[in-house]
Formats: sequence, structure tokens, C-alpha cells
Amino acid sequence: MKQPRLITALLASAGLALALGACLAPWPQRQVRLAIVDWPAYEYFYLASRKGLDLQQGYRLQVDQFGSLQDQRRAFSRGDVEAIATTLPEAIAICREAPARCPSIVLVLDDSNGADQVVAGSRWRSVAELKGQRVGLEPSVLGEFMLLRAVQGQGLKLADFKLRYDGPKALVSQLQRGVVDAIVTYSPHSDGLVADPRFWVLFSSSQIPGEVVDVLAVSPELLRRDSKQVAALVRTWWAARQLAAQEPQQATALMAQRQGVTPEQFLSSQRLIRYPDRNQQAGLLAADGPVQRTLQRLQRQMREANRIPQAIPLPKLTPGLVP
Repeated sequence: MKQPRLITALLASAGLALALGACLAPWPQRQVRLAIVDWPAYEYFYLASRKGLDLQQGYRLQVDQFGSLQDQRRAFSRGDVEAIATTLPEAIAICREAPARCPSIVLVLDDSNGADQVVAGSRWRSVAELKGQRVGLEPSVLGEFMLLRAVQGQGLKLADFKLRYDGPKALVSQLQRGVVDAIVTYSPHSDGLVADPRFWVLFSSSQIPGEVVDVLAVSPELLRRDSKQVAALVRTWWAARQLAAQEPQQATALMAQRQGVTPEQFLSSQRLIRYPDRNQQAGLLAADGPVQRTLQRLQRQMREANRIPQAIPLPKLTPGLVP
């Protein structure tokens, strides 16, 4: 009689050990895939990933680099990534392309203060003079928006230019070779052009403050499923900004190396970008705040340019996740 009881006891002990082992085993590490393009401010997410700041928040951040705004936007629209660092015009375009994926904006990353530009050969003195000329831009809403804002009030439309669409690096090459007369571009792609006396900036985002804004946006599914995960992603941004302030030389060198520029060039581009702090986030993302007003203004402008239909949703503002 003792042997069956012993076997039963051993089996029970083994089952308890397995149960305890399952409880003590580490949970599968959560992961968030974030889409970025080549833009100086987005490098802070790369810095966070390289320095393990994401792991400190209890998840792994996978930063997916895309060669163009269009490719980045489509990856989010398809559901390939859960989060995107993007501009307000591109966020609206996602709502047009995939209304079910219309993103929630959880953080204002930066405000372009001259880093987005219309660059032309030195013979051209204004954007209005480019009427009928070849203008290169990315197949993105941001590029078209910048060109429209550059000629606003001058009676010109996109149809008044010979538009040439291509990727950001290809556009720089085309301008240098004389294939186009001007391009809509941004740092770091424009850095070499600005330093070249053959070209100059006809228009920049410094002339439309508060309109070219970069945000962190997430899919509605991710926010609905795991708002704590989204909050951890937001905290990762602040951790990266803090690390860069504490270790400026090391952080700048790392981010500049990934962008393929010198630390001096990276710092130069930073001077054309403004970064709001945590205390400003609630006001920026308020229901009647500047981001919402900019979204509504962009929506009207894009409708007038026949770039979006009348009935599409706008990105939702979600300010409550900023610590």
C-alpha cells in the first residue's frame, strides 16, 4: 500500500514543481516595432535601443528604418509596425489610406524650425519663380504640403509645377545634376546642398512655425490592448533625451554615426529643431490645443488641394500617457 502512495506523492510533487517553474519562468519579452525615416529627432529612439533604455522599461523596442516617408507610412497602414514617428500631414494620410489604422498621437516629439526646406539652384530667387519648372519631392503628403505653403497666397497650385517624385537621396542627386530645378527636402539630406554655393533655401519650416510637427503615434489596436506598453514607449523617449543631456558627446557621436554625418553636422541640424518638454505636452495635445488646430488646418488645406476626401477621421490625441 505504501508504494502507490509514494508514487502518488512523487507525481504530485513533480506537478507542483512544474507549476512553480512555469510561474517563475520569465514572461515572453514584449516588443514594439517603431517605423522611422532619416530625420535627426528620430535618432533618439535608436539611441534608446542601443543603450538598452527600452529593456529598462520592460520591453524591447525594434526600430525599423525606411527609405522614404511613403514606405514608412504604408508599413504602418498595412499593420507591419505598431508605432510610427511621423509628421502631422503623414498621420492624416494614414487615416485616408487605412481609416481602421488611423493612429493615436501620444507625444509631440519636435517642431521643425527650418530643417524642412525648399532648395533650388541659386538662379531662382523665389518659389513663385519656379512656376512651370521641374520640382522634385517625395511621394508624401509632407512634401506637397511644404510646396503648397511656400506658394500660399500667390495663386499657384501643385499643377503649376512639373513635379518629379522620388526618394530623398535621389532627389538631392537630381538637383545636383540639374535634372530638376528645385526640391522639397529636409535635414540631413539637405545638409550638403545648404553648404554648396550653387544652391540656396527658398523656403523653410521656420516661416511656418508650429506647422511641421513630428509626433509619436500608435495603432488603435496597441493602445486598446496595452496602454501600459504605450506608456513605456513614451517613457523611453524621455529616457533617451535625458541620456543625451547627461552624455552629450557619446550620444551625439552614436546618433551621428548612424545618420552618416559628422557630430558637428548632427548638432547643426539639431539647431533647426525645437523639442518641447514634458510640461508642455498636455497643452500641446489638449482637445483645443495647437496640435488639434494644426490638424484641422492641414485637413482643410489637403481637401482644398484634392489630396483627401471630405469624410475621413483625424488622428486622435491621447495626452494622458506622458508622465
